[in-house]
Amino acid sequence: MVFLLVFVPIMPNREYRIRGSCIPAVMAAFGALSALVKGMPLEVLLPLYSAAVTAFVFGFLGRGRELRERLARIERGERLEGGLFAVVRMQLMLSVFVLLVAAVWFASAIL
Repeated sequence: MVFLLVFVPIMPNREYRIRGSCIPAVMAAFGALSALVKGMPLEVLLPLYSAAVTAFVFGFLGRGRELRERLARIERGERLEGGLFAVVRMQLMLSVFVLLVAAVWFASAIL
């Protein structure tokens, strides 16, 4: 839910909002299918899934205006140099690392 509260308002148009709102459901489907195939209990999967979704929220927190402007420029067909801008990339990498370490710790504590 927090993912939707952060990402949907950031999106510059309706198409991006629809795509952005589907991300948690798609991640949950892939995670559940992966867990079923590997025989992983849901108690282990839930902290990992929650950390992955929350990491993206923390990774873009406070960067909504920049992301919206960048997506609008892409929508207009402007060619952008490079990928994510350096500050957002570092913030995203740090949040993914911290939250996935926490998720692995919680998942291993369950086992």
